Amino acid sequence: MFFNCFQQKDAPFSWKKTILTLLISAIVAMCLVFLITTQHPLHVAYELLTHPTMILWNFLPALLAVFLVYFVTGRLLFSSLLLQVVWILFAVSDKIKVSMRQEPLLPTDLTLVKEALTIVKTFPVYMLALIAVGFIAAIAILVFSFIRSEKQRPPMVARLIGIVCVILAAFGLNTLIYADKDLYDGYPVVENPYFQVNQYNTRGLVYSFFHQINIMRLEAPADYDKASCDDFMSAPITTTVETSPNIIMIMGEAYSDLSENKHISFEGYTDPMANFKELCAKENAVSGHIAVANFGGGTSNTEYDVLTGLPTRFLDTALPSYNFIHHEIDALPYRLSQIGYETTSIHPGYAWFYNRQNVYPDLGFETCYFLEDSFDLATQGIGGYVNEEATMDKILSVMDEHISSSDAPLFSFTVTIQNHGPYEKKYGTLAQNFSTDVELTETETDLLTQYFYGMTDADEELGRLVEYAENSEEPIILVYFGDHLPGFSNGMEFFDLLDYPKDANGTPEEQTAVYETPFVIWANDSAAQQCGFAENVDAAALPENNLISSFYLGALTTELAGMEGLSPLYDMLNDMRKEYPVLSDMYHVDAQGNYVQELPEDVQEQLDTLIQLQYYILFDRILPEQK
Repeated sequence: MFFNCFQQKDAPFSWKKTILTLLISAIVAMCLVFLITTQHPLHVAYELLTHPTMILWNFLPALLAVFLVYFVTGRLLFSSLLLQVVWILFAVSDKIKVSMRQEPLLPTDLTLVKEALTIVKTFPVYMLALIAVGFIAAIAILVFSFIRSEKQRPPMVARLIGIVCVILAAFGLNTLIYADKDLYDGYPVVENPYFQVNQYNTRGLVYSFFHQINIMRLEAPADYDKASCDDFMSAPITTTVETSPNIIMIMGEAYSDLSENKHISFEGYTDPMANFKELCAKENAVSGHIAVANFGGGTSNTEYDVLTGLPTRFLDTALPSYNFIHHEIDALPYRLSQIGYETTSIHPGYAWFYNRQNVYPDLGFETCYFLEDSFDLATQGIGGYVNEEATMDKILSVMDEHISSSDAPLFSFTVTIQNHGPYEKKYGTLAQNFSTDVELTETETDLLTQYFYGMTDADEELGRLVEYAENSEEPIILVYFGDHLPGFSNGMEFFDLLDYPKDANGTPEEQTAVYETPFVIWANDSAAQQCGFAENVDAAALPENNLISSFYLGALTTELAGMEGLSPLYDMLNDMRKEYPVLSDMYHVDAQGNYVQELPEDVQEQLDTLIQLQYYILFDRILPEQK
């Protein structure tokens, strides 16, 4: 029939030809992955040549994969080309993610396909066209190769034996090689060894990816003691609601202070942080930076840190932290509800994104507003997402409704979304909104213009909220912070071009700065008087540079609001923060601003306790009403 004209005539089957073809295919696939993903190729080549087993661990998955497809289909050309397509897609995906988020491709990304497709829809038309053309071309090649492939196959028995052998070999290699953490960690890393991109870059995407699959399972910490955690968390709540103000907490999407740069000026333009800086300078305001877990993404991890007081960086897994919340847990909204607060969450994005529809109630939010039920993307959208104005309208309307209907204080938590990347022509054609003494390309200039445009919108709405709180007789504490730095399509180039002190392979200070976003906590006059805000700020003993880990922020808010005794966990965190305001898996920062990798014994014991409590709260703690 029609397809027969594409098929080759039968020819004698040859094991030699088949094996040689599959071997070459696997070698080519491995080389393509290294060519696409490798940075600093000369340094990496040296490490590979001096540690040749790393080459083998990247080659074997390709070899087993191509043999498996061949034994299943019996089509040599198709099997070889399918491997190339999949491995190239694999490598390109990693390249794009590293460029935009400074994070390699992880097994957990496969669980976020729906979220990824939602973001892809916001890409510029030309990028969508390129993706579509590439996808269609790949499908066409695979279909043609499947039809065109030789039909000379080994006997069915040999193919079945081959399938079994490949599967057994895969299980064996995974157990002996890819699951071996000591083996993986023993290989060298070019540049900063704590930076996961560098680990992938040196040890290979394929080897690193399959190793990550094996360490995704979250296991109990060493010396985990559930009984001790039970005793620790059983301490009663001693704070009361009488002196507790309303708390409006907002996490701004990709909110940063990148506009604060010696090479960038907004003279004659609108400063995209004008209201934020004015707020930071007010009486009864505390501002600084939080060190978050991710760069260019990972919004839910920052939410998790702030709302639970638990550190994503010490989960020892690549999975988003929200993946581990499957029941009601002891978090800030839950604790506040226990002393009489009403708790509300607002997110103008899809409820299923990061499973917030289930996670938010499990954190203790009584009422949740999402895109599906509270916003209209068609009339309120800009740049592919609900705008800042509509989001602030909702925040204020919820507050007004609460004031008119309840005497209880409100805890309102919002995650904005308008300025989500990508930023290529995100808001259409815009006039440049800044000046610079650095020579930038037209594309680079427009990327920053687009980003600053979204920042300006956010700042305008922040100003509206501050005006609302200043004119309100209700006691209100406002908390505003960024979830992560923006991920631009040119990766970290802006940081080099504009001399930002941020470098994933630089000094400890520069490495930490890659993960820093601004925050401010401010109390209006009524709240400041009610909870003794100024005295609480003095007692908080924040470091001179006001840099703290993101998992401290929620606890700090309760301390400034005069809620000592709300949670034994928060009281412990506030004590830890005074000695070591930054704790991470890279560097710790003490109260004097020193960057260290080793902690004093007493602080290490506190950190070990925190890590145990994290596991306990996520998996073993049963809240009183659940018993």
